[in-house]
Parts: sequence; C-alpha cells; structure tokens
Amino acid sequence: MDIPIHAENLRKVYIEGSVEVVAVESADISVNKGEVIGIVGPSGSGKTTLLSMLGCILKPTGGNIKIYGQDIAGLTEDELPFIRRKYFGFIFQGFNLFSPLTVIENVMISLKLKGAPRKEAEEAAHVLLEKVGLEERAFFLPRDLSGGQKQRVAIARALVG
Repeated sequence: MDIPIHAENLRKVYIEGSVEVVAVESADISVNKGEVIGIVGPSGSGKTTLLSMLGCILKPTGGNIKIYGQDIAGLTEDELPFIRRKYFGFIFQGFNLFSPLTVIENVMISLKLKGAPRKEAEEAAHVLLEKVGLEERAFFLPRDLSGGQKQRVAIARALVG
C-alpha cells in the first residue's frame, strides 16, 4: 500500500514586490497511516505553508507531493478539492464554524459534502460529538459555546470526514 503522504524537496517561494521570500526550502516528509506527527518551529519558519502544501491548499513552487501514490502536481484547481474532501480534515485556528448552523450540523457538513445520506452523517456526527464531550451541546449554535468547545467542534468536524 502507498504511503498516505509522501513529499520530497518541497519548496514554496512568494514574490512580494521585487523581493523573493522563501517560505519552505527542501522539505521532505512521509506520514504513514495512523501516525501522529508534530511540526514545530518558530513563528515565520514555514510550518503553516508546509501544512497547506501537504493538505493541497497551496501548490508548491518546487518538489512533489504524493497522496496515496497519486502525484498531485498535475491536478487542476478543480481536482484538488476532491483530494481535500477525500483525505483531509482541517482544524483552523479561527475554528471556521458556520454561525447559523448548530454544532451537529457543523460536524455533519463534512460528510454531507461527500454525499453521505443525512441519517448516516447525523449518526457519525453524534458519535464524534460524544467522543469530544459535546453530545449535550449538539443543538447549540456556535455563539453559545466557549472557545474550547468551538475547538472541539472543529476537531470533531475534521475527524468525521
């Protein structure tokens, strides 16, 4: 079986006016199924840029990334969302919860975007909300949650997919 994420010689360069800013230089990484990794470094060292490239949000300036053996370099901007939906769950610092949706709807949305039937999505969301300790808040709106609770909703949404 292919390694879920394998990247070699990743590079990301931004042009700001006449200045070239190298955000990531020569990064190699492989992540195996079930493996948990940490990417650490000082502010501005390229951690978010690296994760954005690995998650198919940003295209690298150089190097290559394979997701389950598929080289993503040749994929179009229209094809990348499919890869993101199929293989990735994102937890953003700002949580990115949908304010008019309840907690359970915010978790279900990942599965609904993948075409899961409502009943299946709802059952999976309930399981994840129970795991993160928020089952009793399933029908609350994000405005009625603490910061930590919002973070746990974002984690459940990332994991449910």
